[in-house]
Amino acid sequence: MSTSYSIQTTVDNENIVAFQPGTLAYDVLAGLIKYPKTLSSKYFYDAKGSKIFEQIMQLPEYYPTRCEAQILETHKQALLEMCRKDYYHLVDLGAGDAAKTRILIDHFYKNNLRFEYIPVDISPSAVQELTENLHQAYPLLPVRSVATDYFTALQWIHSQVPGRKLVLFLGSNIGNFTTEECKQFLSTIWQLLDEDDRLLTGFDLKKNANVIRNAYNDSSGITAEFNRNLLQRINIELGGNFNLDAFEFYASYDPVSGFVKSYMISTKAQQVYIEAFKRSFAFEAWETIHMENSRKFGIREIEELALACRYEVETHLFDNQQYFTDSIWKVAGKNR
Repeated sequence: MSTSYSIQTTVDNENIVAFQPGTLAYDVLAGLIKYPKTLSSKYFYDAKGSKIFEQIMQLPEYYPTRCEAQILETHKQALLEMCRKDYYHLVDLGAGDAAKTRILIDHFYKNNLRFEYIPVDISPSAVQELTENLHQAYPLLPVRSVATDYFTALQWIHSQVPGRKLVLFLGSNIGNFTTEECKQFLSTIWQLLDEDDRLLTGFDLKKNANVIRNAYNDSSGITAEFNRNLLQRINIELGGNFNLDAFEFYASYDPVSGFVKSYMISTKAQQVYIEAFKRSFAFEAWETIHMENSRKFGIREIEELALACRYEVETHLFDNQQYFTDSIWKVAGKNR
């Protein structure tokens, strides 16, 4: 049975608007009635947003994708040897088109490794397209696709898929969480895995601040377009009237905390009406909407995080510039 929640807000002192939690409408309303205002970066990825992000990954300033692909290409044989000891279920959280994961899939498959691939993505169309593509490219590869959120998928995998698992959480998605959210996320994964299962997580590392700033303030303005597209999505799907020309993108990097924080800033005092909520939202001149966190980590921070969440760090895999690491952790302490 699904559970419904409501956000209570005043519209002429009488209306209560209820929306299902975890939906665009619910989260937009929850974010815009807060101060400071926020929107969730998970809604960047509609069809248009996904295409814009593909452009971002090709930008010369945007290093994470290239660095992680280099890591997987360099260490694919070592990862294959690690997986030879057991029949592994390769669980890919947020698989998308699995462009980087296919570096491993292709190498494992061609070297006759026995494994099953389980892509997890919130988008049913994404996992369907990926599954079809994989069946064409690797007809003998067992694939079980799961179209749901991470934790629902892991709960199902925990109960229905016995055997050794290697969970991939690629990209720098771990950096989108706050510190507490990050610990909660990794601890929940630990609870849903078995002793000696492994988690491979991508961490964007602290580095020259100018390199990081340039990655989120590209000269072509595509990152700004990516953020602005979420306002346009609200206009289209929720009946908003955001004036896209009256908001500008801004990203800042704090080298102490390691957080890049991205905002859309209202350039004037204005009202934004959203039909789905039958109400307007007031913006002061230069008021911000927080759009996304993108945390950068030090190695010590990564290892402290693993320890706090009850993992054992096995190794860190680096690109040539040491801009990025794929850190491999083993689930430990289950039998104590």
